[in-house]
Amino acid sequence: MLNNNPHSLSHPLIRYLGDELGLKQRWQLWRKRRVVFPPDEIHQAGENAELRLEKLCRAAGKTKRWSVYPSVRIPDPDGGRREIDLILVSGTTVLVVEQKHWSGRFEVFEDGEFLQHRNKGGEHSHATVAHRIARKARLLEEIHRKRFPDNEMSFHVLVAMTHPRLEWPDKIPDIPAEMVNERQLLDRIQSIGGEEINSDFFETMDGFGTWDEIHMHGGLKLKGDLLDIGLGTGVEEWDVHRNGELKATVEHPRGFLSILKDTTSQIKLNDSSGRHIDIKCKEGPMLKMHVVGRTNSEEVDWMQIDGILASKKPAEWG
Repeated sequence: MLNNNPHSLSHPLIRYLGDELGLKQRWQLWRKRRVVFPPDEIHQAGENAELRLEKLCRAAGKTKRWSVYPSVRIPDPDGGRREIDLILVSGTTVLVVEQKHWSGRFEVFEDGEFLQHRNKGGEHSHATVAHRIARKARLLEEIHRKRFPDNEMSFHVLVAMTHPRLEWPDKIPDIPAEMVNERQLLDRIQSIGGEEINSDFFETMDGFGTWDEIHMHGGLKLKGDLLDIGLGTGVEEWDVHRNGELKATVEHPRGFLSILKDTTSQIKLNDSSGRHIDIKCKEGPMLKMHVVGRTNSEEVDWMQIDGILASKKPAEWG
């Protein structure tokens, strides 16, 4: 149930159930629901590498009680939020990790620039990789110390190069991050630590969110900031009081026979506290997201979405 007000959900239901559709409209809706959005292979490979490292760190750090936080987004006083690939915590020890899953070979210059030489040819400059993650670590430390001035945490900045077929340079200049490969990172968390995460720092970490995700039909995943669910004021009011993540699963009638009769898509919204809403809709609802890496926000048609996963809402400091 949305809440105890019987009118709170009636508006979006009426709005999106809509009138009976004609044959031409049903044909257009059927075609829209069947559009396939294939996954972005380059971004997917990077995400798979990040997920793999997260799982390896959880397994390797279990005995030493390491807490693992992937894709943490922290506020930047210069504007927006900055993502940290991986934060590992045991006791008062914090490892702030930037992961790069490059193959080929790379160089690091005195000014901090990283130059990647790809196996298939071509070069790509990654300016100040170490300096950027070091700055994010400083922001994280400042946020925590502002909340708990007397809480002593030890922050360590690492750049983890995790591809097994990567040629390292003979010499790396002095940079504000320690360079490690995958094995060295795992050995680190297996050899140190051994304490539960500091309770004050746990509270700080609990206030941060991560990216929101839209899963399109066909496998494409859009990551960014969800700005508007687009399912009416009743759902928006329900979402204001949400605790934890929001998950949505969508079932669309895509069979050819669905053209011959009015069919509705089923949207099921669930939050971490167990609340849920079931919505039936046809044509109309549009979700709005600011996709990472794009200049402007954009609308996404619910008729082409298979599911969403929205991060928990950040705390005041997050």
